[in-house]
Amino acid sequence: MDKIEVSGRTMEEAVQTAARQLGVGADDVEYEVMEEGAKGFLGLGQSPTLIQAWVREGVEIPAKPAPAPVVEEREAQVEEKPAPRPVEAKARQAAPEGDLEQFESVLLGMLNDILGAMDITAKPVVRSAEDGDVTVAIQGEDVAILIGRHGQTLDALQYLVSIAANRAAGTRFRVVLDAEGYRDRHREILEKKAHEYAAAVKSEGQEAEFEPQSARDRRIVHMALADDPDVYTYSEGEGDNRHVVISPRK
Repeated sequence: MDKIEVSGRTMEEAVQTAARQLGVGADDVEYEVMEEGAKGFLGLGQSPTLIQAWVREGVEIPAKPAPAPVVEEREAQVEEKPAPRPVEAKARQAAPEGDLEQFESVLLGMLNDILGAMDITAKPVVRSAEDGDVTVAIQGEDVAILIGRHGQTLDALQYLVSIAANRAAGTRFRVVLDAEGYRDRHREILEKKAHEYAAAVKSEGQEAEFEPQSARDRRIVHMALADDPDVYTYSEGEGDNRHVVISPRK
């Protein structure tokens, strides 16, 4: 199943773009939200919606019309240069740009100000900066308050500082904010649960559904089972009710 990543100012625009690239109608496209776009918050700007899309299972992709036959001429012909080899289209995604060192300085400064205002004794430390993702771990006392229920507080803080720091530094980097190793623990729990659900699906031959999840959590489940030959995953539901379904391959 070929998957592509496309972006758009709105979800509808991203799906329409994916449909054109896949050569099918919009109703025949399945997709997973990789990054939910933002209309702007407190004047901090906008961000596009990024989705991973593929053709819905069972849908036949219309065959491209065969090129018209070339009639060979016996008269003198001008030798033509061979056509260049087609270049595989790459998924469009927001590329990182700007001064990374400056961005990290602005980001850490903002986080220190927030922690100080909350009277939390902790320190933000850049753990890694690869492929445009800047991962910051908050280390210290009482940082559990930053995580919140199902990581919602941590996600909200990550969203705000990402937009604010990028705007202040004139850059475009993605921020991953962690506290007390929550991200790694949460990923391990989700991956374990995904494999347990998949085992039940194989045994019983029936679909299994997760509870409503964030886009990040749905992606973790999809990736955990991407190489399993006996099941496939897809997302269904709208808004806060969107979740992953694991289905047996027939």
